[in-house]
Amino acid sequence: MRRPLRARLAAAAVTAAAIGGTMIVAAPAAQAAPSDCTAYLASLGYSSTDTNLACTVGGSGLPADQLLCRILLMNVSSVPALIADNACRLAKA
Repeated sequence: MRRPLRARLAAAAVTAAAIGGTMIVAAPAAQAAPSDCTAYLASLGYSSTDTNLACTVGGSGLPADQLLCRILLMNVSSVPALIADNACRLAKA
């Protein structure tokens, strides 16, 4: 079952605020491959602004980027855990 739009937007806003605060503290490392993550998700039928944001976060090089990527994919975009893990790994590659 899909979560209500208000809950999805609230989760995305909290995650974005956390990411914004982290960006001030730590500069990102080398650019990863978020496009691999989004392409993988799209091939499985998961394509939205939420998934694009999650993949960008997953490849950001920030502390806890993989955790935030998984949280966004699983809780906001309703992606199953195994698919979310694979996608976030691709974003980091």
